Amino acid sequence: MSSKITSLRKWLAGLHEEPVDIQDDTDLIQSGVVTSLQFVQMVIEVERLHGQKLDPGVITIESMRTLKAIDTTVFQAA
Repeated sequence: MSSKITSLRKWLAGLHEEPVDIQDDTDLIQSGVVTSLQFVQMVIEVERLHGQKLDPGVITIESMRTLKAIDTTVFQAA
């Protein structure tokens, strides 16, 4: 995984007081790693790490559900 995914993993972990185990295939939504409000914040963080705004068509639940999906859809697609 890329350094951007490592940075995103740290950002996500920082949302919680207790340590959370976030694997590349952890379902970020179903596992409770991100709430609906935090999902929006996560998209903004992904854009910041990516260095540009995302196409609205890229921002789907499925493309943002796991770190692996984000890496494939956003960071490797560039």
